[in-house]
Amino acid sequence: MQRLAKIALLVSGLLLAACSEPSKDIHLLTGADAAELARTHLAKAVLEQQGFSVTVSEVRLGQIWQRLWAGKADASVTVWLPQASAPFVARFFDRLDDMGPKGQQLAQETWPSHDKPHTIIRRSLAQESPKARALLRDLQWQPQDLEQIMAHWQQNQNWNLAAENWLAKQNSAVIEYDMDSLLEH
Repeated sequence: MQRLAKIALLVSGLLLAACSEPSKDIHLLTGADAAELARTHLAKAVLEQQGFSVTVSEVRLGQIWQRLWAGKADASVTVWLPQASAPFVARFFDRLDDMGPKGQQLAQETWPSHDKPHTIIRRSLAQESPKARALLRDLQWQPQDLEQIMAHWQQNQNWNLAAENWLAKQNSAVIEYDMDSLLEH
């Protein structure tokens, strides 16, 4: 099932790459927790693989909501809903879109037990860069994916490199899987 989800993500990315859209700068916001950084840098690596220039800024949860609402950033894949962000939803949600929960909370994360990390984007990103919006909407991961990225980070202390290495291994596995399935038929 996990391999099928990765194949769907790769195919979605390849189809979106065929669409003509000018390259765009994307600004992602993240918290400072290791799992949040892993999620964000995975999103960054996927977007960069599709031709986007991506910057990442570490900020507090309230600043994520404020900066997205004010148009000073494009998205965050680390917004915790429903409880942790409850004070911000009514105030800032009128200009933002919730792309839904993305994976599960890791054991070491200390957010309220019913919360899950959601991807929140500036609503205007849908018109400015539908490709980036679609990639962020479709991006999914499993706890073991994030744990592997964090393990890579432990080795090299570089979140970009950790996410890029993990993504390269996944793309390689998907390509090998596709080749094997083609040879079987």
